[in-house]
Amino acid sequence: MTQIYRTLRFGLMLLAAAVMTACGSDEPDPVKTPTRTVLVYMAADNSLDSYFNANTVNLSQMEAAVAAGALGDGGRLVVFHDGASTAPELFEITQQGRVSIRSYDESESSVSEEHMRRVLADVKAAAPADEYGLVLWSHGTGWIESSTSRSGGVGPSAQSFGQDLHPTSKEMKVTTLASALEGWNFEFIYFDCCFMATVEVAYELRHATPWIIASATELPVEGMPYGVNIPAMFAPELDLKQIAANTLAYYLSGEASYEYCTISLISTEALPALADATRAIMATGALPEPTYRAMPFFRSGGANSHTYDMGHYISALPVSAQLLEAWKSTYEKTLPYFGATRTAYGLDMTGFTGLGCYIVRSEADASLLGYRNQSWWKDVVSQNPSFN
Repeated sequence: MTQIYRTLRFGLMLLAAAVMTACGSDEPDPVKTPTRTVLVYMAADNSLDSYFNANTVNLSQMEAAVAAGALGDGGRLVVFHDGASTAPELFEITQQGRVSIRSYDESESSVSEEHMRRVLADVKAAAPADEYGLVLWSHGTGWIESSTSRSGGVGPSAQSFGQDLHPTSKEMKVTTLASALEGWNFEFIYFDCCFMATVEVAYELRHATPWIIASATELPVEGMPYGVNIPAMFAPELDLKQIAANTLAYYLSGEASYEYCTISLISTEALPALADATRAIMATGALPEPTYRAMPFFRSGGANSHTYDMGHYISALPVSAQLLEAWKSTYEKTLPYFGATRTAYGLDMTGFTGLGCYIVRSEADASLLGYRNQSWWKDVVSQNPSFN
């Protein structure tokens, strides 16, 4: 009996091993979903390509970083690129080089809502991931919707994010950008362009991401240092403060053409509380004193600035210390990191507090530049009885 039992047990063990081997050979290991996909959306059909060649330089930096192993385990870097002399294309940057995903017709503007939605859908289909990050690369003018705001400056003459010159010159309002990104929840949005660190822009995009990194002033043509920030964007533990600090460090290092930079990390989850605190101040009817001199973010000697330092402005309003302290507390939570070089295109940045805003002094001011279209005006600033 003992011998029969041993023989039977041995036979069952062999059968189990055979079954396990068969299962292992018939069923392939499940494909692991990439941890993080980052899309760099380059609306480069403008002077950043045709005159400055900034897109080529930045793409080379991305390729070098990826070739050196920046993507880590489970990262994918996808680029949408629409250049001045090249057709719009979506491609992935791998260690072996570029892999084309699809091309688009030149008649489609890269700054239209429909086109951006199409590209985002293509990215999700081609490079699905647990998390997504977004870099928006182009010209930028913040929330402004009228060309009159840039009459004495450089870069694009109108509107908010992006500029596409072909087939006709178009730009994208921030309200349109918010609509294009509806339904997405990016881990972060990095604006590699000028003037996007304003409360109006951040508030408009508060549903698209918990974190925004952006510059409140003009940024030199080199933009973000991709060589150090691409690896940081694919680190297992995403450190957005470090990514923002890397950009400032690059401009302080002397490597860039100009030592000019402001950079901010904005928590959009803190914006509802900031809106409440700002609304409470607006409800008092407070206006800047006639002698108040705002801290502009557009270069001195150029067009009139329509973006000013928000902390500087609110702190100067004639309101109670209690209201102001409550506001400062929420403002600090909105900006866990910000920094600046000593100057930026002739402007003194030593008092920089991290976020820009438009200053409305009268009802007429609110009618300029499409400001009444902004959610920040509708939800917050319009509550000031001085403007009704």
